[in-house]
Amino acid sequence: MQQPREPELNFSQVKKDLNLVDLVLHLGYQHNRAKSGPSPDKGKFHVFDYQGNPNLDQVIIYKAPSGDYLYFSRADDRDKGSVIDFFKYRIENPRIVGIVASPGKGIWGSVIDNAKRFLNLPEQQRQPSPALQAAIEPVKHGDQYVPDFLLKTTPLTDKRYLLSRGLSEETLVNSCFAGRILNHIHEGKSKDGQPYRFVNTAFPQLYKDRIVGLEIKANGFKGQAADSLNSSALWLSNSGAKTHTLIVSESAIDSLSYFQLKQPNNTMYASTSGNLTNNKVGEIKRLVESQNLKTVKLAFDNNMEGHLFDTKLITGLAHASTPMRIERNMPGLLTVSIYSDQEKYFASLHREAKNYNQQVTEGYYQVAGREPATSSTLTSELIIASKEAENSYRFHIPKRLEALAFFNQALMNAYPMTVRLEMDKSRANDWNDQLKEKIKDIQPTLEQNTRRRTPKL
Repeated sequence: MQQPREPELNFSQVKKDLNLVDLVLHLGYQHNRAKSGPSPDKGKFHVFDYQGNPNLDQVIIYKAPSGDYLYFSRADDRDKGSVIDFFKYRIENPRIVGIVASPGKGIWGSVIDNAKRFLNLPEQQRQPSPALQAAIEPVKHGDQYVPDFLLKTTPLTDKRYLLSRGLSEETLVNSCFAGRILNHIHEGKSKDGQPYRFVNTAFPQLYKDRIVGLEIKANGFKGQAADSLNSSALWLSNSGAKTHTLIVSESAIDSLSYFQLKQPNNTMYASTSGNLTNNKVGEIKRLVESQNLKTVKLAFDNNMEGHLFDTKLITGLAHASTPMRIERNMPGLLTVSIYSDQEKYFASLHREAKNYNQQVTEGYYQVAGREPATSSTLTSELIIASKEAENSYRFHIPKRLEALAFFNQALMNAYPMTVRLEMDKSRANDWNDQLKEKIKDIQPTLEQNTRRRTPKL
């Protein structure tokens, strides 16, 4: 006897029959009651951490005015929507046990298969949660999820830390930085039970125009607020209708220092909070496109790491017709791969590298005498270029400040970029050090002028 055919399942039925809250609980997500609403400070959003660990995965579930349960993730703006989107994203980006792609099927067939597995479970295994579902109130227009760390921030009033770094009151109140520098209140009790309260300086970190993290600084302390998602985020200044240039540095303090030293017009600032990830490079690229910026100035620190950041951002902003990337980052050597069907670009960069190598070789001979050109000491200082395959080129650059600085500038000059790139290095290790050196240099002059103007009694 032929078995009855299982009825077809469509997306409308899945959304109707499969409750998102029950699904995440079944998969091992835990309801984070401390960070969930409804309450005045938590709103109407409920946080669920996979296996109790937000670093593994975290979703925030809310009820739409229609009564549908929807979700989003602060870690990725693409990760949001209905239960269908929840399945789809985790099939395409495997991260949890229990949601897998179906062999031989496309993404939508896999979504239906995963939904069927859950719907075919006995009701008690689905971990129904009527009480929790009832507690999730529908959101209204204007409701928004506010991370805990923002509840502990206040407008910038305590400026002692920033003033101690040489920044002026005029810089801190400039409209370019309005709302982009905050105070963060840290309260607690010491081991002997005495209450304490610290007022720190905080820099909001943004991803796609939303605050997802907070960099906190004070004298002798720097760190991230708990639950910050800063792997893709940047600290950003404000921009205006005439803004055409983005200046990228390693810290917000450096950005503020750069502004105070140079005060350029029609400029906005971004800092990477000391780390330049591939995601942050992607966010800089998105920012350039969305703001229609014409120029990006690389103002990273004037040290080895800063020069390596230059290479990473240059390769990340290369034109789509000539993709490039850092192939290897070894202790003494950096390898950059470039793909292009225009050999003239390679020839130009190769020619510049040969000129650099000639200068290095001549300098070596002046110091060491005419040793054989194959000397391993000399060879380790040279930029080596090679053609690996058709349209595939590779450059090996010694990890020396001079070599990296030369290569980065030559790379920008030789190959097309998505935006005009300029290098702007501080004379000191970073822009804040340069600012403090300038203040130190002019202080004696100010004191002398003051003494000259003071009448003798």
